[in-house]
Parts: sequence; structure tokens; C-alpha cells
Amino acid sequence: MAASPAWAEVRSLSQDWLFHAGEAADAQHSAFDDRAWQRVAVPHDFSIMDRPDGSAPFDADAISGQDSGYLPGGTGWYRRQLTLTPAEASRIVRLNFEAVYMDADIWVNGEHLKKHRYGYTAFSVDLTGKVRAGDNTLVVRVDHADPSSRWYAGSGLIRPVALEILDPVHVEPESVFVSTPVAAEDRGVVSVRAAIANRSGKTQSAEWVTRVVAANGETVAEARQTHAVAAGARAQPSLELTVARPRLWSPDSPNLYTLVQEVRIGGETVDERRTRFGIRTIALDSANGLRINGQPVLLRGGNIHHDNYMIGAAGAPDAEARKVALMKAAGYNAIRSAHNPASRATLDAADELGMLVINEAFDSWNKSKKPLDYSRFFAEDWQQDIDSMVLGSRNHPSVLFWSIGNEIPEDGTPEGVETGRKLAERVRSLDPTRPVTQGINADPPKSTNQAAVLDVVGYNYHAHIFAEEHERLPELTMYTSESLPQDLFSYWRAVETMPWVIGDFVWTAVDYLGEAGIGWMGYSQDWQKLGPYPWHLAYCGEIDATGRLRPAAYYRQVVWKTGITPISAFVRQPEGTEDLPDRDFYPTEPPHLDWSLDDVHPSWTWPGQEGRRQEVLVYSELPEVELFLNGKSLGRKPVGVDSEYKAVYQVPYAPGRLLAVGYRDGREAARWELRTAGQPAIAVATADRSQLTANGEDLVYVTVELHDADGTPIYARNDDRQVRVRVSGAGTLAGIGNGNPIDVSSFQSGERKTFHGRVVAVVRADTRAGPIVVDIDAEGLPSRQVRLNAIAPQPF
Repeated sequence: MAASPAWAEVRSLSQDWLFHAGEAADAQHSAFDDRAWQRVAVPHDFSIMDRPDGSAPFDADAISGQDSGYLPGGTGWYRRQLTLTPAEASRIVRLNFEAVYMDADIWVNGEHLKKHRYGYTAFSVDLTGKVRAGDNTLVVRVDHADPSSRWYAGSGLIRPVALEILDPVHVEPESVFVSTPVAAEDRGVVSVRAAIANRSGKTQSAEWVTRVVAANGETVAEARQTHAVAAGARAQPSLELTVARPRLWSPDSPNLYTLVQEVRIGGETVDERRTRFGIRTIALDSANGLRINGQPVLLRGGNIHHDNYMIGAAGAPDAEARKVALMKAAGYNAIRSAHNPASRATLDAADELGMLVINEAFDSWNKSKKPLDYSRFFAEDWQQDIDSMVLGSRNHPSVLFWSIGNEIPEDGTPEGVETGRKLAERVRSLDPTRPVTQGINADPPKSTNQAAVLDVVGYNYHAHIFAEEHERLPELTMYTSESLPQDLFSYWRAVETMPWVIGDFVWTAVDYLGEAGIGWMGYSQDWQKLGPYPWHLAYCGEIDATGRLRPAAYYRQVVWKTGITPISAFVRQPEGTEDLPDRDFYPTEPPHLDWSLDDVHPSWTWPGQEGRRQEVLVYSELPEVELFLNGKSLGRKPVGVDSEYKAVYQVPYAPGRLLAVGYRDGREAARWELRTAGQPAIAVATADRSQLTANGEDLVYVTVELHDADGTPIYARNDDRQVRVRVSGAGTLAGIGNGNPIDVSSFQSGERKTFHGRVVAVVRADTRAGPIVVDIDAEGLPSRQVRLNAIAPQPF
């Protein structure tokens, strides 16, 4: 954020924390002996840590059970030494936490300075005058009492922690608000509001220099103002800057600018603040739908939870960015951050990649869904938590709507309507430039009552009421804030045919921990029970927990007509060969929501099925498809709206090559091939990058896939192999996972069995530069090695 420690510094506090699981009497005191505590890096999630005996943390008797994926909550303590020079200790010092799950208490040098209860909002602790030159002791106690959540929440310092050191005269960080009321090809208008604080002992004449800097470093607009700021007071300047022929931000062209603000006293810069933003406008109405910069946009959306699977709820910036990148590459252009504020790293990545974000505040208000959830604190804390979400992310061009809640139990009642109105008014007072929304899962008239306080309404699983709600609320735009994967075609047809319906957000885009087995056996008929232990993943993600696209993701690309994968083919699991149990664990009767994905697979390896007919589904956005088996045509078929972009073939199984070809105007336009795999012969290891920064934070994802001697991927479960990953040199293993929803082995041991031929390991850079060696041993196969390089951080 700041360019030089001469006037301001933001210092990452990711390293050198000491952690203790459970209670620790007197651990808040500076003199406490913490030498036996475990050294950890943050972001950190202690719920996925192995037990002291090395066993995995999953527990069939975990208090939150199915909701948390059979992982525990609990109490944890963090301690860290902070060393400051006399000059640093005499300045304005802020300790910034992006999120602590949950109910956090903060001590500095034995003094209790802060309690923050919501587990997903950022907060700061003012250390000015509380710290001294030399060593200072920071202590955080986390109390994650279960059951607190309907999904896996994780526990601890789950998002980054930083120290901010400022001059007494500075721009207040949360005061900066950049908006762009005009975004046209020939002209952009940048509106800037900020507050300059003077915490010195005398009146200061502060020059406020504001520049808009393009991506190439060129200053494209500049202004200066001078303000006399009394001791202990603050000035609140504002201005508008004009940018000629701006490069606009949109999902297709995510161009970014940087607002550089300098505060100068006597000609010397004492503070500099950099804020990245995009020049873009949002317009919304029921006749024309959503427009960005005047151009129509349909929301190809997906919901995500905040966990990162093999590293738990630790919101490491690289892990958050990877999730956004996976969605963008799969064809999504929008994310709903369900059901809590998105991390800054998620928003940074969305800004850079052109993803729109519905940033959501709460899953409950006055009434609880779980006995120890946020509703305990809502009445006292909602305003500070709304403020944290909006003030902390309103400068991100990716943020499209503010969502004030999801499936609130009191929706549509007088209490719910009044609470919704109160929250919406607060949001609009902080940011009048974006619409306010909510995810509603209620029937009329309650849905209508609640929607009336919003600017745009999201309906969960209620696409069937779009027409009637439009009659009652004709000015309001609508979208599906949650939808079932198997109902994609009908949900998207509503978007294509109803101008007031602007998009669809599937539940869910990326698989997540908790809500065990919802995508396989679903809920029991009474909505009380989910998957039994050892189920721990939801298994409803169209992108699996390791980042691999499942068949439903390819179908979505076709229905959305993305052109990414215009044709694909999958084989329905032959009866009696299912490789996961419990598909029919809960007998249910319609109507009953079903989050399960089609049990189809990208495989033509079905030993024992020779001669038996297999159902092959071909997904195509091309108007005609043809299927070949071992070079022989099985016929051409038309596809389109009438067939829901699917063609179905019954194919007698014979090993070899299954080829789907798509045609446009009679000419081949795309193809998709499945080949029968032989025995595993090699473990192919690939890293998503080869170079990291030695900052203790950067991550590399190393994917290990089994192939046969001809390079065909192994998919059959009986050919899965145990894989062992060891990391040496200037890095450590952060986690390993396979996406298997019933594999409750350790994330931290470095050992996992492949699932459909695949595991993924996460490597974290140390703080020292040098080579990193990743040694991979797959059962019965030649060893592999991946070499990475951690380079020293570059100075500003």
C-alpha cells in the first residue's frame, strides 16, 4: 500500500507466531513462558491441524458433525513478539486483522485492547501509545464455540495480519472512497473522498496531492488542495478528476488504475496511500437488465465458501486468487461470497481477472440457525460489521452488489422487513453507488415483502416465481442467488427469456468442507441430517476441491455458450460399480431439493462391462454431434434448446477410443476424446508456477496425476495409488488433498491416495531464498521430482 518506510509502512505479520491449542492460563501476560508452543505462519486454521499424536483431526463425534465436515472448533491462543525502533514506536501504529474466527480477544503487553466477535470481518487495534521501543508482546485468544456455522468455518487467524505505521498526519485508511460516475470511451470522471487526520500536537497545513496513475505508470490526472487541520482534528476533502479516453474496467477488459494520495507538510511527503480502482459504471432496471459501462451483462455466477480445502479456512492470498482464476477459466464471470464478506485477496484477484462479486454480510440476523452462530452478536455488532465490509471493499471495481443476508429466518415478517430496511439504509449511506441485494429463500408473500426493501433481489431455488414476483414488483431486477446444478438449463432459460432476470449463481462453483455429502445423498427428508462420517466434503462443487472440473462444469460452459469447451462427452456410472457409498442413504420423496451432480465420468475404462450398453452423454453448443467408437460412427444427432444441448447414445462397451465430434454448417468445429487406460506407469507432476517469493506466504500447487504408458490419464478407482510428497530446501508442505469426500486422512502428513488418479500438494515458500525440491513417490511407480525456486523479495 505504501511505497516507502520513510513516511508509512505496512508490515506483514505472517511469520513467527506461536500457537497453543486449548486453554492456557495467564497466556495474555508478556512474561508467560511460550517456548513449548508450536511455531505457525498465518493465515492459519487450527481446526485442520493434526492431533499431537500425528493422527488426522477428523472426528465422528465432533460437535458440529455433518455441518463442519466432522472437524472440531475449540479454543486457541496465538502469541508473537513485535520489535519496534524508537521512531516506529512513537508514530501512529495500527494492528490490522482481516478476519479471526471467531470471538477474538487481543492483548498487547498484557493490556486487553479489543474484543471482536464476528469471524469474517476485518478490524484494527490502535496501538498508538500502547507499544514501546524494543520488544512488544501480541496475544490473541480465539474462542470458536460450536455449533457456530452451517458449513466448515475453520478456527484462528484465518486471514492476514499486518502492522501499519503512519505519520501523525495521514490519510485515514478506511476513509478513502473512489467512485467513477462517468465511464465513457472519451471521458472518465473519478470522484475521490478521503479524510486527513492530524494526531500531532499542533495545527498542520497539509497539502493533499492526488494523482490517477495508469497501469503503465503514466499519471493521467492530478489535483492539489491545501487544508489547515487542527490538532486532534480531521479534514474531509473531496474532488473530481477527469481522465481522457480511459481504459474502462469490465469483465472482458479488467483495466485498472491506481489512485495515489500524498500528504505533504512543508513540501515533505509524510504519507502516501495507493488505492487500486477501475473506471466503470453499473446500471440496472427491469426492462434492460444489468449494464456495465452501458453494455448488457448476464451474470454467469457461482457461489463459493471461504475454505481452501487442504489448507482449511486459511485464506492465503495465493489460494484465494487460485479459486477465482479457476472459476474465470471455467467460464464464470461472477462470484457470490457465501455467506460472509469476501477476503481482500479474493477481491484483488477478481479486480485483476474481471470477475464480478456479490459481497455478502451475514447468514443470520436476529434469529439463529445454529445455537452459537452470529445471531448472538447481531443486535450489538451488525453496524460495525456492515461498516467493515463496505468500507474495506468499496474501492474494488469487481464488487457489483452488497448482499445484506442469506436465507434469513425472519424474512418477510415485520421484524425481517424492518431489519432489512435498516441494513440496506446503512449500506447505502456508506456507498450509494452500488445496489443492495439479499438471498431470499421464502415463498410469496414473504418473499415479496422482503424484496421490496432491496434494489435487486436474489432468490434461492425459486426461479419458478420470477414471473409472478415481476407482476408484483415490476421495477425490480432479479436473479437466482442459489440454484441446483441439475436445473441449470431451466434456470438459464429464465435468464435468456426474461429481461428482468439478470443471472444465475449455482450452488456451488467450487467444492468445500462441511455440509457433508450434500452433493451426493443430499439432506434427509426432514432437512435435519446430511452425510454420515467419514463424509466431510459437500461434493456439490462443479469444480472439485483440488481444482479439477467435474462434468457439470463442462455442461455449464455449453449452456452458457462460452466457446471454452464447445463439446464434451461423459459416461454414466454403470449400475453396481459405484465408487462412492451412500447415494440413496436418505430416502426422499418429491418435492425435495437435490444438489447432486449427474454420476457421469470422463472415462472409457470400464473393465468387466465388455459388450454391455453404456450411456454416453455428449454436451455441445454446436448444432450437430457425431460419436465414434474405434473409428466407427455411431450416428449424428442434432443438439440445441430442444435437447437441452445434450445428445444421448447407448454404446456397447469395447476398449479403445471414444470420440465426440461437433459440427457447425456441416464442418467439424471441435472434438473430445476418451481413451481406455492401461495400468498406471508414471506419475506426472506439474506445478502451477516454478518461482516464488521467499516471503513465507507464496504458494505453489503441485498436481500429481497417474498416466499409463501411452499418456492416458488413469481414472478407474481400482488403479489409484498411495502418493508420498516430501518438500525440502526453502519451502515447506502446506497441505495435500485428493478431493475424495470420504478420505479423512491427514492434510498435513504428505501422504494421500489418489482419487480418480489425482492428488494435489501445496508448497509454501520459506522466508529464505533458494531452491525448493519436491520429491514424489507413487506406489509402484518411478519417483518424480519437481524443482522450484524461491527468490528474495524485491524492495519497493
